[in-house]
Amino acid sequence: MAEILQFRPRLTVFAPEQTLAMGDAYDKAIAALPSSDSGFMVRELLAKRIIRLARRGDCDPEHLCSSALSGFRKPRTAA
Repeated sequence: MAEILQFRPRLTVFAPEQTLAMGDAYDKAIAALPSSDSGFMVRELLAKRIIRLARRGDCDPEHLCSSALSGFRKPRTAA
């Protein structure tokens, strides 16, 4: 008879200071986007990027914010 193995997802738990840094970075990243670019999918992508970086040990809000925003186009300025 086959044995059924229970699958347990790997959970990541963040320290309180990491959670605060992640929240600060997310708020700054959202504020840096033009209002037309802050749709649900963009906010979700920013959050996932911040979480991925935090899992790697980064807890500097400025770095988390700038890294999460990397790759987004800057708005054009009138010349």
